[in-house]
Amino acid sequence: MKALSRRDFGRLVAAGAAASALAGGAGPAFAETRLRYIWWGNPDRDKRTNATVDLYHKKHPDISVDRESYAWADYWPKLATQAAGRNLPDVIQMDYRYIFEWARRGQLADLTPMVGKELKLDHFDKNQLESGKIGGKLYGLSMGGNSVALVYNKTQYQKLKIGLPDPLAWTFDDFIKLAKDVQPHLPDGVHFTANKGDNESWLEMFVRQRGKELYTKDGQLGFELDDLVAFWTIMTQMQKDGLTPPPDVQAQDTTGALEKTMLVLGKAITDFTNSNQLVAIQKLMKDQVDLTTLPNQEGNRPGQYMKPSMFISQSASSSQPEEAAKFLNFMVTDVDAGDILQIERGVPADSEVLKHVEPSLTEVEQRMTRYLTLLAKHVGPLPPPPPKGAGEIQQLLYPAYQKVSFGRLSVEDGARDFMQRAKDILKRA
Repeated sequence: MKALSRRDFGRLVAAGAAASALAGGAGPAFAETRLRYIWWGNPDRDKRTNATVDLYHKKHPDISVDRESYAWADYWPKLATQAAGRNLPDVIQMDYRYIFEWARRGQLADLTPMVGKELKLDHFDKNQLESGKIGGKLYGLSMGGNSVALVYNKTQYQKLKIGLPDPLAWTFDDFIKLAKDVQPHLPDGVHFTANKGDNESWLEMFVRQRGKELYTKDGQLGFELDDLVAFWTIMTQMQKDGLTPPPDVQAQDTTGALEKTMLVLGKAITDFTNSNQLVAIQKLMKDQVDLTTLPNQEGNRPGQYMKPSMFISQSASSSQPEEAAKFLNFMVTDVDAGDILQIERGVPADSEVLKHVEPSLTEVEQRMTRYLTLLAKHVGPLPPPPPKGAGEIQQLLYPAYQKVSFGRLSVEDGARDFMQRAKDILKRA
């Protein structure tokens, strides 16, 4: 297969950007087969995805793909509405946190019968492939490996001539000491770090560092009240000390849109992110940004893990399952698609695609791969799959922490209320 040239790539991205009035981009009306594809994105991802879809149509003129893209916070309510209306798109971007729940509800197609037929996965990483299986059946293909990270304004750190501690061994004490060293040198309105007490992923890493999980294998909460109290105590104390933005400022970052994060808005010089988002964040900032690990706790037990950044799945209600599966296969195994998508969604799971794109990675993308190479020395296993109701609990965490950060509830009362509500959700799920 002929690889995509740089000129072709640029033309396709530009075309994708134009089509990207986005989300709503639709394929030519004359196509014989129409698929629908939905994903959560950001401006860079939308351009790349639109360009890749355009390439697919170029290779398959009889297939068109209508597209929808939303910010993370808007995506799941939209998808739930479509599911309720029995109007799910053929191809659905899925998250590790939700795939188990959606598969158990019967909303996703079992892809297992298509492996070796429409799905050519001979070069697919075995662990990444396993991560999309539930009960031995395949419900999603990993679009890239990644992990959570702290993203920081490297330019600002260099101006302050302050270096970061050993990323594999630094602790929350080191993190807070660094914050107190840095904060006095920052302009008014700029803080050391965003306040992510409402972020489930950071809470998960925190409890894993204490030898626990968000959920047990039998679908119950895997952490205790004391764990959440400890996490929120750190976050609220940093807020009281002026090391994070005040709650009314932090509240601007509610949708998951990268352009609303405290780092991008210039309200903080450190923030929480997923490693695959580095490229998109860098595009939104003039200063150079880079990644480092989350601080550790006593005992240095690894909390982070390598995970599929997201999956591409197929709706169980698709009227064209074979064509939808061929499109899935294209997105994760085609080297020309890889030329466009690069590692924006994480490191490709298909070894042939990875081998093909590695020489062309930009300096920013190499920062991301360097981070993952470093992190690989200090990671734990994949957690148990989230149970039914986990998505609702994740949505509950934000307002629960808001009550604490705005002072309407104490840390202990807020944590106790959240734990009870989470248990109630799991009980009725």
